[in-house]
Amino acid sequence: MKKLRFPGRGKEPQPPQDGANLPRVITFWSPKAAGKTVLAAALTVALAGTGRRVACADLDLLTPDLPSGGYGLDQVSEDVLRGDFHAAKTALALPRLKPAGVYLLAGPSHPLRAETLGRTEFVSLVTAFAEAYDAVVLDTSRFLSLEATLAALDAADLVVMPVAAVENQVRHLGRYLPILERDLGLGRDKVRLVINHLTGRQVLPPTAIEQALGRPVAGEVPHRREWAGWGGEELPPVSGLENALLGLVSLTGKGE
Repeated sequence: MKKLRFPGRGKEPQPPQDGANLPRVITFWSPKAAGKTVLAAALTVALAGTGRRVACADLDLLTPDLPSGGYGLDQVSEDVLRGDFHAAKTALALPRLKPAGVYLLAGPSHPLRAETLGRTEFVSLVTAFAEAYDAVVLDTSRFLSLEATLAALDAADLVVMPVAAVENQVRHLGRYLPILERDLGLGRDKVRLVINHLTGRQVLPPTAIEQALGRPVAGEVPHRREWAGWGGEELPPVSGLENALLGLVSLTGKGE
């Protein structure tokens, strides 16, 4: 696969590469702390590196960890309270980050700030993002009782579920998969299981994880020391990992 390059800082992104078969809306969800937020942010950077305009939305209402500057759900909530909420307007109001091509909707400063937002508002936002941008990446809370999480799962063309290669994480995710499929209609073709090596220690091999979950693993993300202390104020570095990240969500790749 040809190595991808980032557009220059401050430059407008180039048109998307021809033939890239990638989904439009990608949602990250996991029932455990498996590094979903840093992977969502990293994929956003990798997608922008292909020349796409990418909207990244922090819909984890309880523990938002993506960069907090600029326009966010606090402002959206205020628009709803004033009766001035327009999803298309919000989509165009997202600030551009570096690298070029990344546009961010920050999470709420406090969970109560998002209480005015319901399923209708979240669905409208994601729909507007999908119409205004080449790709949309959504980070969510693990709690399936939250409307933002449910809306993000429903709207997704692909749901990425990171899991650490440890027994308790695999067992916990295994309990949720039948619920997601049966109660939320989240079909197997819509889900990608990804092993995220958070600590650098591999306790379970991919074959054991696949056997325990009864599903194929789309790929593995190697341990990145610089990600360990990532605090979300800037997007994480992905140099050398671009193709691997894009391969995890390719509609023609493994796990289809």
